[in-house]
Amino acid sequence: MRVGLAISWMIVLALAMLSPGTKFPDIDLFNFQDKVVHLICFFLQGYLWSGVGVKKGEISLKNTTIWRNFILFGLGCGIVFEFLQQYIPYRSFDLVDMITNALGACLGLVGYLKWPFIKYILD
Repeated sequence: MRVGLAISWMIVLALAMLSPGTKFPDIDLFNFQDKVVHLICFFLQGYLWSGVGVKKGEISLKNTTIWRNFILFGLGCGIVFEFLQQYIPYRSFDLVDMITNALGACLGLVGYLKWPFIKYILD
């Protein structure tokens, strides 16, 4: 179940971040809401991918599967998706967005390692 959710979420992020156009909803609740959205989206990305292929008894900082998934799909997607935006019409590269993506993914990894009562629901 977790791998399906992780792949689905990655596809949703790719479609949202790499779609050209200017027809996105214009909702401004506060000044840095874009950064909060990036943080939340990549928190979920980091959280979901950190646990793919990891059994309940193997959750630790020493588990290389957790780190591989986190680096490839948590950090990697955030960096690659943001970098690719410079080639998409009406999109642009933003270093602060990339850093926010990475921070969100890191928080997702911490969340996966710290809160075991949530991670078992997804398995």
